[in-house]
Amino acid sequence: QEWAATQRTALAAATRLGDPAAQALSGRLLANAYTDLGDYDQALGYYVGSLTLYRRLDSRPGEAQIERSLGMMAERQGRYAEALGHAEQALRLWRSVGDKAAEAGGLNKVGWCHALLGDYQQARALCTEALALGVEAGDRWTEALALHSVGYAEHHLGNFAEAATWYERALSIAREAGARFHEAETLTHLGDTRHAAGYLAQAREAWQQALAILDDLQHPDAAKIRAKLTRQVRGRPGSG
Repeated sequence: QEWAATQRTALAAATRLGDPAAQALSGRLLANAYTDLGDYDQALGYYVGSLTLYRRLDSRPGEAQIERSLGMMAERQGRYAEALGHAEQALRLWRSVGDKAAEAGGLNKVGWCHALLGDYQQARALCTEALALGVEAGDRWTEALALHSVGYAEHHLGNFAEAATWYERALSIAREAGARFHEAETLTHLGDTRHAAGYLAQAREAWQQALAILDDLQHPDAAKIRAKLTRQVRGRPGSG
């Protein structure tokens, strides 16, 4: 809510100044805030407005940011094919401007969308490529995201030991960066992998760590982790 409020102020100021670049930026960030709040109709309106401005400014990086954000919004709504389309368009734009770090991030997002659509082989291939590109570009954040994505693909391909290794590497970077939500998300998936491999105590430990972070952040995903922990307790032999 505070982020949305600051960006509404920024957008109003940019509009008074008649600065289209500032309007595009503040409008995009306001849309991101509305996306995080789950107000997708408001978000879409501001994304479209910013996209129009970026096109007038001939800003391909700006267009790419909007396509990426539209893809993330579609992903949150479960529209994975649509999310993939936006991710592919963003990747084309990043490649056209020669930004290797952004290209690595865009490639990882395309791979992630393939994972969400159930094509885990393609996801692993694309995200492994994104990881190499991110390392080459010196982009630690993209490296963390790609490590997480490869881990997710390996998990769904039944390679639990490999998945755990990828997740643990991603977790190390997330902690180094102080990216607490990403740390919690990675811990959640690491717990899923440990659980699938039969390591129930380790799974519970990972989920409890994730829950502590999400509770501290007052994030609604905490409810999902509580449900996992409750199910595990109920599923124990002799437990009620």
